[in-house]
Amino acid sequence: MSKRKFSTLPQTDSPEDLVRQVVDACTDCDCCRSIMDTSCLFFPEIYTLWDREQETGEQITAEEFRRLVDLCNFCALCPCPDIRADIITAKTLFIDREGLAPYIRTLEDVERVGKLCGAIPRLANSMLQSKPIGNLIKKSAGIHAKRKLPVFPEESFPSWARRRNLNEQPSEHRHRKVAYFAGCTARYLFPDVPKAVIKVFERNRISAYYPEQNCCGMPSMLEGDRKLTLTFAERTVSHLAEVVSEGYDIVCSCPTCGFMLKNALVEGAYYSKEYQDLVGGDERSMKIPEVKKSLSGPSGGHRLPTELNAKFGEHHMTSETMKVGNATDSSVNKMQLRVLDKSIYGKILKDDGYFSDIDPLKRIDVAESTYDLGEFLLNLHHRGEFNSELAPVPGETVYYPPCHQREQEIGTPYLDLMGLIPDLSMKSFPSTFHCCGIAGIMGFKRDFHNASIHMGSRLMATIKQLDPDYLITDCLSCRLQFNQMNTYPVLHPVEILCKSYNIR
Repeated sequence: MSKRKFSTLPQTDSPEDLVRQVVDACTDCDCCRSIMDTSCLFFPEIYTLWDREQETGEQITAEEFRRLVDLCNFCALCPCPDIRADIITAKTLFIDREGLAPYIRTLEDVERVGKLCGAIPRLANSMLQSKPIGNLIKKSAGIHAKRKLPVFPEESFPSWARRRNLNEQPSEHRHRKVAYFAGCTARYLFPDVPKAVIKVFERNRISAYYPEQNCCGMPSMLEGDRKLTLTFAERTVSHLAEVVSEGYDIVCSCPTCGFMLKNALVEGAYYSKEYQDLVGGDERSMKIPEVKKSLSGPSGGHRLPTELNAKFGEHHMTSETMKVGNATDSSVNKMQLRVLDKSIYGKILKDDGYFSDIDPLKRIDVAESTYDLGEFLLNLHHRGEFNSELAPVPGETVYYPPCHQREQEIGTPYLDLMGLIPDLSMKSFPSTFHCCGIAGIMGFKRDFHNASIHMGSRLMATIKQLDPDYLITDCLSCRLQFNQMNTYPVLHPVEILCKSYNIR
């Protein structure tokens, strides 16, 4: 099975043709008819439409194809990256042809909404929480009347960070050089989370740097808005690649941002001419990094790309070891390369996807230097560098691992970290197919609210059965849904660490 996630935008195929190919491929396999029946909106609909075709002969219409792609939220729970790639491509082609609804342009730009409302938080909250005015705003923004809106804080994280001079590089580093990428929801809706990140870093002798940053681009990509997505992505790669060149690790507390930086942006970059020239590929061979987990942890070695976790046949390939660090620096680490016959693989392994216009070496630098916060802290622990002077935090908790954290294939580092806290009882969910149903901004849309609530109902029933003192999740979009559907307090794992460190 190919591990391609973002396909080239076709020049001739219509989006309807591409969705037709997806329908045919999925129904020919039929695997997701059962495994994705309750945790996904897309697959139940695809099989409903297919079954109707087979039973009545009534063909799937263009309008049904159009609606079908909007049901995919790129949660990555399904087993086929190619299918997700084609859905995103089809959605993008639809938007290129039809344009984007004005209310979507508002919802997809979380950063802009956060800045506008955050500039006048009291007035914004008064208007949004007032029923008459709030309902009018919801209606004009395409938000369902029953969707709870978040409360904007008195001070955003960027403002707090500027007051502490975190936007300036530390004059000296006591331990490690960390650049923190906070994410839009944390920066403008839940600033206590990034504040807790900074405080936990400080307790571990890390002087964090909050560099220039904008939205990672995931919300707009899921809406098919390629122009805005590439604008965000180009800025992000440019800013962060410069930071990486100065020796920083990038750490994300938002799993969606981490997935975007580590997985999505780097797709195809290792097949580019620039990378092949760097590692010694030539007209007869391509050299691709082997896939393995990093054993060295933060700042300690070359971490290999999860996109290449494919089972190449053993024919027409050999292996070699070379010394290389980040693609544009001069640090030296050993890296195992798989050498492929270019006459066979050169036509299918190309850097021609969604982000191929962005410098591939910078995309690689950013991806290989980015860590999930839990992953980073757990690696510190494994190296004996984590401050484990943790006080008891009594309570029964349940940890929910978000979809994009699971897709990073880093395990569940927060479960291990929380296990270091005395008296904290933490349970995990028995199934990896539980979904909260928020699906980013999809759950806010008027047309998808009821489906969002229905999709999350099984998870909420499980939570009620477990009856914890509070919930823990590292996804703040999931927190919005938990706040919508139950009354349990919700915390980010780093907020629990702050409690255990007795940091206020």
